[in-house]
Amino acid sequence: MSSQKKKTRVLFLKYHEDADQQPLSRKAAERLGIFPSLALGGLAAVVRNHGFPVRIIDLHAENIFPEESASRVREYSPQVIALTAKTLGWPAVVELALLARSVVPEAIIVVGGPQLSVFPRESMSWQCFDIAVLGDGEETFLDICQRVEDSGPHWTALQDIPGTLVRTSDGELLMNPARPAVDDLDRLPFTAFDLMPMHRYHCLTVLNPMATMVTSRGCPWHCGYCSQVYSERLRFRSPEAVVQEMEWLERRFGVREIVMFDETFTIGKERIRQICEEKLRRNLQVRFNIRARVDTVDRESLNLLKQAGLRSIHMGVEAGTDRLLKIMNKQITKEQAERAFKIARECGIETRGYFMIGYFDATAHDIEETIDFAKNLGLDWASFSVATALPATDLYKVCRQRGYIDGDPWKEYTLDGGGAIPQLETETFTAQQLRAFRARAYREFYLRADLIRRKLSLSQSRADLFEMLGGLGVLAEIFKANVLKKVPRVDLGTHGTV
Repeated sequence: MSSQKKKTRVLFLKYHEDADQQPLSRKAAERLGIFPSLALGGLAAVVRNHGFPVRIIDLHAENIFPEESASRVREYSPQVIALTAKTLGWPAVVELALLARSVVPEAIIVVGGPQLSVFPRESMSWQCFDIAVLGDGEETFLDICQRVEDSGPHWTALQDIPGTLVRTSDGELLMNPARPAVDDLDRLPFTAFDLMPMHRYHCLTVLNPMATMVTSRGCPWHCGYCSQVYSERLRFRSPEAVVQEMEWLERRFGVREIVMFDETFTIGKERIRQICEEKLRRNLQVRFNIRARVDTVDRESLNLLKQAGLRSIHMGVEAGTDRLLKIMNKQITKEQAERAFKIARECGIETRGYFMIGYFDATAHDIEETIDFAKNLGLDWASFSVATALPATDLYKVCRQRGYIDGDPWKEYTLDGGGAIPQLETETFTAQQLRAFRARAYREFYLRADLIRRKLSLSQSRADLFEMLGGLGVLAEIFKANVLKKVPRVDLGTHGTV
């Protein structure tokens, strides 16, 4: 940590994430949940620890539009502005960057995130961005800020930073060598939640106040639909560091539940045991929920996690037939899913399953079986999505090869700053039919008399009833979603050109 105060002011801008939540309206997406950005909060903590003045403006949490943030950006007058982008949120990120460029034209505008790892050059075709961060961002972004501090906002000072794609003075794009991933995650500071509007973050099915964490990075599996493009190597935080952050969140912010966003939390029985025992030793009351694979859970681990405060477990099942699971390269079976959820129920842990409607070579039988399977697993919650061929996935490659998708629409989406989201249509199903199946899946799962009776019997407070009512509101939005979703392109006539 640096004790010397730097003069380079750094600003992080977070866009409206409801742009990512298809097919919900903004109102329904916000009812479902608003989460802090671990990516931006993590970078903010790193550069602040090295003496840089830092601010975060979370437009989503504060419910403001880009033009409403202009005066705050101008008043702060940052030398470095940073944004992170997922593909579905790309148009919103471009809009924010264009506004920032118009308000603080001399600032260095940095962009990173999954979108940049898939379409680096296409994303940087937008002249509003000066430099892109590819892969883990902590060391690279700190390097950028230090170069600006030492030499000013000139491309020559940025041209040789590993892990970046930088725009030169003549408009060319220079790709630098990759930067090794961060191995020791314990070196990274806790997320800068104190710079965020913590009172505005919430989730429909989570105890509030809430926060988010990750205890690991990476995923060794390669599911055909998954767009985690640079996360194959597993890296873990130590159990002591994990519990120390949990304690900090409980003591500092009064957090009642932590959403663990690890790709798979339940890897390594000994690590799980150490986390649980350390949390119990410190007598922490904060609850938590996790994401897991059905083939990585066992009764001993779940019992210990329950004792340590695990409130709910989320597991992706995706399909209701072993045939389709194999096509998806999910590397699980229906029997494993049944066993995993049965153990979780018997341990007294709330359960949520994730299911996908449609895929290449999916039949009506596969979809019917998926809906029935979801209904018969004894789940407390279920989420259904229509298969979306995201960029850099096996699903996208197959869809393009078979002609289900014309051209390279995600590339066009990036270059245009928006447009139609590629809809999965095959010889068997239209996009409209798949959306109808999804609506039916939600209706049949949640409007069952036995599930309603069970939820009412478990409701212990007004908050529980409001949770149910909120869920019904989200369901209504899904039932109304009968049109193809299109993300508006950025208005170049208003904001500039690429």
